[in-house]
Amino acid sequence: MRAVRNTSLVTTLLFVPVTAAMAHAHLKSATPPAGAVVQTAPSEVVIDFTEALEPKFSSIEVSDSAGTPVDKHDAHTAPGDANRLIVDLQQLPPGTYTVKWHATATDTHKTSGTYKFTVRP
Repeated sequence: MRAVRNTSLVTTLLFVPVTAAMAHAHLKSATPPAGAVVQTAPSEVVIDFTEALEPKFSSIEVSDSAGTPVDKHDAHTAPGDANRLIVDLQQLPPGTYTVKWHATATDTHKTSGTYKFTVRP
């Protein structure tokens, strides 16, 4: 009986760090995707995360190759989907754009990242 209790305790302890590590909101998918070359300029950037976000503390910023912001500074979660963050874009000419995102999950863990996409002429 004692061996069974010890095994259960060890099993429980093994899963605790995995659960805590998965609590961060990581990028699941994005539109346009990282590294994409698109023919038509997007009107928005949409990023899906692995966890629900706190919209007041999460953002997406998009800039052109000169570092000039091209988003409309209106990052928001999608209605009914707290895992999806959206920012509207100005009309984009051909070029390469950098997306910087900062996500704060509802459990207050923070993550961030960047990626690029290109609009073809």
